Amino acid sequence: METFTDDTVVALASFLSPHDMLSLSLTCKRFGHKHGTTTSRSRRMVEREARKSGGSREVRQRIESISLMEVAARTALCNKWTDEEKNALPRRGDESWIGLYQEFLKLFHLPLQFDKLAGGNIYYGHNKQSVVCRKLQAGQGGFHSAICTNIMRAGRHTVSFNVDNRPTGGAGITLGIMRPTREDITRLNYCYPAYEDLSRFALKDYENLHRADNIDCCLLSTAGGISFTKRWSNQRTDINNWEGQEEIRNDTSFKIGMVLDLDEGTLDVYKNDRRLGTTMTGLVGEYCWVVSLRPEQNPDASKTISIDR
Repeated sequence: METFTDDTVVALASFLSPHDMLSLSLTCKRFGHKHGTTTSRSRRMVEREARKSGGSREVRQRIESISLMEVAARTALCNKWTDEEKNALPRRGDESWIGLYQEFLKLFHLPLQFDKLAGGNIYYGHNKQSVVCRKLQAGQGGFHSAICTNIMRAGRHTVSFNVDNRPTGGAGITLGIMRPTREDITRLNYCYPAYEDLSRFALKDYENLHRADNIDCCLLSTAGGISFTKRWSNQRTDINNWEGQEEIRNDTSFKIGMVLDLDEGTLDVYKNDRRLGTTMTGLVGEYCWVVSLRPEQNPDASKTISIDR
């Protein structure tokens, strides 16, 4: 196995999924051990990959704490992402390259889906790309939310929400962005990010990372076309009238598109591919997509929403 060099390991492993890279890193020290300062083949290979990725100075400072599988993940990323994708997914400090590779695939290559359902009256449709909210059940008042766990850190991101709300039209539907949350938010009986304080479910150090004037969620209401914004730690929910505001109450089937530009801090809204306008500016930090639905008393009513890029 003398010819089975570290370069060969990295070249082969770069074709694996992030999950398989992680599994392989746990099999032996050669694959998962963080290499030291010896002038080994692996060290020279790490330096070469760093130069290819354009981050030689930064990565050379981390040579002492990177494994072969981490190099493989970085190699796969450098071969796949575009400049725009790279800008939209900045690395957080010493974040694992395997984890970053997984985030890259979820954010740009795998289908968008609702990974978390918070509330007792919201269900998956034929797959996790669609959710259904039916007649109001006892003890299930308020809104119920479907959350996409793709975390948008920077750059420009687009989404399409396809709505089928028969026979009553577009009332009781809000959609937009919110701060990423932990999995245990799914234990809530009802969930409406525009009115509740969900900071206890935040993924990160909420108070230190997000100033008091930052917006933690921005949801567009199809009933009146207004948008609701909230800083979770505050009691106040702001109702915003904006350019292009358009009521969608009587439409039973329609598509809402959104473009989140975190470089500019804006959220633009489209209806059936027609641009309505910018519903919010000054957005800072990380967000994910969310839909909140309110059940109705009508036993024949059913709201179905699917998500796509």
